[in-house]
Amino acid sequence: MFEELLKHPKALLISVLAHVVIIAAIVINLSFTDKTDMTKVGEVTKTIKAKVIDQNQLDQKKQQKELETKRKKAVELKEKQTQEAKKLEQKKKIDAQKKRKAEEKRKAELKHKKEAEQKRKKEKARADEKRKAEEKQKADQKRVAEAKHKAEQALVAEQNRQAEEKRKAEEVRIALEKRKLEDAKRKEDELKRKEDERKRAEAEQRRLAAEEQKRKEVELKARLEAEQNQRRLDSLRERYKLAISQKIDRSWIKPSGNDETPPCEVNVVQGPGGIILKVTFGTCNGSTAIYRASIEKAVYRAEPLPKPGDPALFERNLKIRFKPE
Repeated sequence: MFEELLKHPKALLISVLAHVVIIAAIVINLSFTDKTDMTKVGEVTKTIKAKVIDQNQLDQKKQQKELETKRKKAVELKEKQTQEAKKLEQKKKIDAQKKRKAEEKRKAELKHKKEAEQKRKKEKARADEKRKAEEKQKADQKRVAEAKHKAEQALVAEQNRQAEEKRKAEEVRIALEKRKLEDAKRKEDELKRKEDERKRAEAEQRRLAAEEQKRKEVELKARLEAEQNQRRLDSLRERYKLAISQKIDRSWIKPSGNDETPPCEVNVVQGPGGIILKVTFGTCNGSTAIYRASIEKAVYRAEPLPKPGDPALFERNLKIRFKPE
């Protein structure tokens, strides 16, 4: 009861004053106390106690009202926190869904690029097979033509041989009849035959020389075309590497407080479409970790890397010398 009164100082003060008044009245009128006076004192005491009790009730109601107000505020605060937690959870779900869709889109694009690369390789393989088949067909046709030509030559030679044998037989027959005349004629024919053979040999030599000249011209033309194509590829390769280096240089941001910018050898592993897969460093003497990190960021900012002028020049592993101007 005393602790309750301490919580309400006004009630405690009134109670103390009431007791002081009662004690004083008792002391002053002790000798004159009678039944009537005692009755009055009791009534005064009851009145004071009633006031104290009323004040206590008012304070308790006020305290209950404050507690109810605090409870309502706590409930409202809890509901507000619950709503905010639900909103935060909903936002996290939406962000996760967006991130998942973005990842699915990236994977789909990567898959599309891989399929396109595979399709290009298959088409190139089919083209190579078709070219080889055509070359084989031409070689077979040439071989057949040469065989036919040799067969025709053999047939002509056989016909000439048979004709020669027939002619010789006729000459023998005539020689038996007219030996003297045929001896002279035979000598003349022999000279003519030798002349014909000499002419045929010279013609054969001219034909072989012409074929050899044609073969050399074909080889020379093929060699010149190969050299020209190699020069073209070398030029395209230099442009390809220069384009990559320039794009990385443009993407590089010099780190603050880092005056030393030594040349570095950067090893880049790229995938189809110029996607950066890995970045490592070779020789990079005198460099700092911050400087190397700025170069690595520049390489990733340059993604996708430029494409070569010829798909055959694509290099998965690139070695780039980075030297900022």
